Formats: sequence, structure tokens, C-alpha cells
Amino acid sequence: MQQIKQDLATLEEKVANLAVELRALYGRYLKLLSHSARKQLILASYQICTQAYPESFLKLSGRDRQKLQENLRKLGKNLQSQLLALLALPIHSSDVTPLEAEELLLPPSEEASPPETEVRAQEPESEKIANPEDLIRWCQQIEQGIQETLETLSQEVNFFLQEAQILPAQVPVKILEMAMQTEASAASASGSPNLLSLLVETEREGEQESPAPKENAKITKLTAIHLRLVEIEFSDPTLNIERDRVRTWLEKLKKIRQQYLQLQRESAIAEAEAAWRATWYED
Repeated sequence: MQQIKQDLATLEEKVANLAVELRALYGRYLKLLSHSARKQLILASYQICTQAYPESFLKLSGRDRQKLQENLRKLGKNLQSQLLALLALPIHSSDVTPLEAEELLLPPSEEASPPETEVRAQEPESEKIANPEDLIRWCQQIEQGIQETLETLSQEVNFFLQEAQILPAQVPVKILEMAMQTEASAASASGSPNLLSLLVETEREGEQESPAPKENAKITKLTAIHLRLVEIEFSDPTLNIERDRVRTWLEKLKKIRQQYLQLQRESAIAEAEAAWRATWYED
């Protein structure tokens, strides 16, 4: 029993060290991701304005073009602080199912690889993680936060493009959001990364009050921005390398977690056996 407790303490120390390393790795990764995502954001916006809707962009005055471009630059500049803020997420001690752990430790994107940047993770030093379940939960929060940040950024960019009358105004914002949430609908017909192409049914202009909306409906091809993590990583070899480095340490966490669960099981069995013996007596 004493040996099991010592082994658990040893693993908890390994988890604490691993948590420090993962914070630093995520810090470097998020900074690189912000730079790469900003470039991809501008490139995708350029594709929208010059390839998908050149006529609409040319209708803008010089001042309106500058205003649109400035709004896009501001969104890109704010991205790094938004992503690095994820490092300050608190550790919520909650149960992590084996399936959730596998989904985190074996991420879906295949094209990945590990760089080095000079950022140090801005971690709350007072918070020490010793339980592998808590560390996995924290990593899940980071990964979910990355996806949500990219989704929000895509929505904001599309809003500015629609406000500038680049994207069709008759396409509801909800349609764009639903399409981005359904990755199966997100295939880009043009083959350009981080673009979403789809066909939507809209009403013809001036006929919204018609009692027969289906007869007045028309099919509109829409191309909008949808920043995808896998495509951003694929476009940047340095970012790809850093992602692989994160995955390598997550694999270490996976192995430690398995050992930890096994020791917890052995500890529970040993305690149960001791409890049985403590109350059992022969007739």
C-alpha cells in the first residue's frame, strides 16, 4: 500500500513538470498561430475581394476600401492577445472520460509537425496541476478555445465584408454561422484554403412580400471566410512543427494517465482488501 502511494506521488510530480512544459509549448504555439492566422485572414479576404466578388469591391470608394482593410488589420492584431489569454484559463477539476482523452491526445488533423519561438507561457504560477485528468481538461479547454476564437474571428470578418456590401446582403448571418459549424458543408469549391463556398436560397429583390416565396426564391452562390485550424497549420511549416511538439508531450501525458489510473485502481483494491480484513472475523 505504501509503495502504491509513493508511485502515485512520483507520477503526480511528473504531471506537475509536464504541466509547466505544456504551458510553455502552448505559449509558443499560440503566438505562432496568431501570426499565421493573421496572414491567412488577410489572404482569404484578398481572395474574397479580388477573385470571388471583384465587381463589388470595385464599387467601393477609395475611403471605403481603406476602412474595410483597416478593420481587417485590427481584427488580426487583436488575435494574439485573444489566443494567449487562453493560457490563463483556470483548471477545472472534473471527470474526463476515456473517449474525451483520446480525442484530445489523438487530434483529427493529420498534417502537423514541432518550431521554437521566444514566448514564455503566461501561466498562473500559483496553480499547480498534479492530476493528469485535470491537465487533460486544461488542454481540452485550450483546444476548444482555439476553435471558438477562429470561428468568432471568421464571423467578424464576414460581418465587415457584408457591411461593406462585398458579400451578398440578402444572405442571413445565421446561414453563415450554421455553415461554418457544419464542416461537411465547408468544402471550398474554389480549392482556396479558409474559404467557405455554398449555395443558399434567397428571395429575389423587391419580392419579399410575395405570398409565394418559393416561386420567388433564387439560388445564390456564396463564398465567405472560414478559418480552419488544420489549413492554417498546413500553410505554415514552422507552426506545423510546433503543433507536433505539443502532440508529442500530449502522448507522454496519455501514458502517464494510463499509469495513474492503474495505480488508482490498485490503491482502491488494496484499501478494499484492508477494509474487509478489518471487519471480518471467523465464527
